[in-house]
Parts: sequence; structure tokens; C-alpha cells
Amino acid sequence: MKKLVIFAVGSYTLLMAASLVFAQVSAGKLAAERCSGCHDTARICGLLGNRSLDVWQQTVERMRGNGAQLSDDEAEAVTEYLAAAKPNAKPLCAKLNAQPGAK
Repeated sequence: MKKLVIFAVGSYTLLMAASLVFAQVSAGKLAAERCSGCHDTARICGLLGNRSLDVWQQTVERMRGNGAQLSDDEAEAVTEYLAAAKPNAKPLCAKLNAQPGAK
């Protein structure tokens, strides 16, 4: 019985961690897709790690006011991603990190 409980808790923890990673990647792809329509990703990536959640929230709302196509849920996901992302975060900054000639 003890092994079953340990297995269940371990499996749950692994699934939760995987879902968080997937959510971060999805929000990163969404940011790359929606934000790069108007901004070079270098501009955005240069600000990662330097702004609080509140500042990113204000920025995302301002961009929505300027025409960025994000639903409320998408805006929240992008805001949280941008606030938590480190400089050179993938997938948003992936192209900036590519080596010349790399595919």
C-alpha cells in the first residue's frame, strides 16, 4: 500500500511539472507569434528578467489597446510568461540564439 501511495504521489508530481513546462512553452509560442507581429523579438527579449509582473501586465494591456489580438486568458498567460522568463528564453528568443548558418 505504501508503494502505491508513493507511486501515485510521484506520478501526480511528474504530471503537474510536465503541465507547467508545457504551459510555459505554449505561452512562449503565443508571445512569439502575437508580439513579433509588431515588435522584433530582440526588443522583447532584452527586457526579460528586468520587469515585474505588474509592469508586464500594463505593457500587455497597452498592446491589446493598440490592437494586439489576445483574449483575456491569452493575455494572462503571456503576461505570466514574460514576467517569469529569463533572458534568452525559448521559444521567444530562440532565433536570436541561433548560430549563423544553423537551421
